[in-house]
Amino acid sequence: MKQLWLNMSIGAKTNLFAQFVLLSVILAAGLNLYTTRFSVLEVNRILNEIARCERAQDAMQEEETALQRYVRAQSGENLSRLQEACSTASEAITGLPFSWEEIGEERYAITWRIRNSYRSYAQHRENICALLEATGSEIDGGLPFEDDEEAVTRLYAVYDMQNYLKEYMQSLSQLTVDYASAVYGRQYPVLQMIPVVQVTLSAVLILVAFSLARLFSETIVSPIRQMASASRSISGGNMEVPRIEVENRDEVGELVQAFNRMNEATRQNLLTMEENQRLMEQLHQEEMETAEAVKRLESARMDLLQSQIKPHFLFNTLNTISGMAELEDAEKTDSMIRSLSHLFRYNLHTSDQFVSLQQELDVARDYLYLQQMRFGERVTYEIRTELQDDDDLTGADSIMIPAFVLQPLVENAVIHGISKKEQGGKIDILARQKDSELYLRVRDTGAGIEEDVLAGMMAKLEGKPSDAHVGIGIGNLYERIRRLYGEGRMKISSKPGVETVAEIIIPAGPVSAGS
Repeated sequence: MKQLWLNMSIGAKTNLFAQFVLLSVILAAGLNLYTTRFSVLEVNRILNEIARCERAQDAMQEEETALQRYVRAQSGENLSRLQEACSTASEAITGLPFSWEEIGEERYAITWRIRNSYRSYAQHRENICALLEATGSEIDGGLPFEDDEEAVTRLYAVYDMQNYLKEYMQSLSQLTVDYASAVYGRQYPVLQMIPVVQVTLSAVLILVAFSLARLFSETIVSPIRQMASASRSISGGNMEVPRIEVENRDEVGELVQAFNRMNEATRQNLLTMEENQRLMEQLHQEEMETAEAVKRLESARMDLLQSQIKPHFLFNTLNTISGMAELEDAEKTDSMIRSLSHLFRYNLHTSDQFVSLQQELDVARDYLYLQQMRFGERVTYEIRTELQDDDDLTGADSIMIPAFVLQPLVENAVIHGISKKEQGGKIDILARQKDSELYLRVRDTGAGIEEDVLAGMMAKLEGKPSDAHVGIGIGNLYERIRRLYGEGRMKISSKPGVETVAEIIIPAGPVSAGS
């Protein structure tokens, strides 16, 4: 089970958890529906049938009493009461359950007898009432036609029919009660099991939900927290961070592996920097700047720039991804992880000295997308090309430029320009070809550079004495352009609080002989 989970993507894990929640809701609803169906619908139906039988019995009893009163005294009031009682009894008997599918064969047969017997009884009762009305006499405690033996016999026949009907109704009521008892007896064990099933099912669902939540935490949240903690250590200067080991084979696993490779490359980079420093001191002391030494130094600087990912950028980006993993859906997190992975892969695996212009633009786009996720609306960007063969980006794919040319300029635009301005700003990247020259311009609407500071920076880049600070990335880039292109140049202009524009002009064709 765990191995299957480790092999699943983040999207598949999210879908599985959602399906489990839906299944839990359906199971709980089905169990409640079954319980409600028996406890409410079935019980109500049985109670209703019993009540209808009792109502018929009561109505028949009232009719019998009303008939006896009318026989003893043929008054208009007693006749009215009898007619009302007869109407009520007829309705009650007609209202008895009379569906063979619902009440069964035995109850159906008795109900049929009650209905038929009542119709016959009603006819005899009407005949007696008519005979009583014809005599027109009122005798207390006796019969108005006791001398008429046939009439008396007919009256007692009506009484006997009433007794038969009451016996039938009692039998029907008893059968209905027996049926209810049988149904309840069949369902009672099930009803007893329902609480046990509910408790067991709830325990199983809670256990599975807890297991899924723990897997989510172990395989997604925990690795991201480990990377965030390692990033904080790196940003604090501790480069001896142990490798992060995870079993994931999803997007998080890919991110952890890229992070480990980046960490190892950064440590190697520091060793390379120390070695370069030692070489530079030796070369300065011995004045042995031979062509081989320059080549080794250039290669070392290329390795430095290629493996350089600033610790504070990595720390902030991974913290942003950690927050996104808990607050946003997996789609946006997946996009950020992919962009960061592309950036790592390019920085760690690009060994060629020259790459296509399109590759450089793609790397810049990934870097700016991650910074936009970090700063939100404070950072906007646009990447444009104005090339001679730009119909389907063929020109950008065919033009070769030095690797890692745009990266230092874009990083400076974000770190020293946009991030220092409260309201943020926009970064505009333009690759423009004019005649035989390629112009690469990075413009930001950030904090800008003071005029005297910019003048000191340019002086130091040109090898003149200056106390201005120039970052390794910009200094390295300026020197590479000069060495690779005899006619290459880099310009920086700025208006404090308004914008900074850095532009590289290099030949659009092959590298010159001065490289």
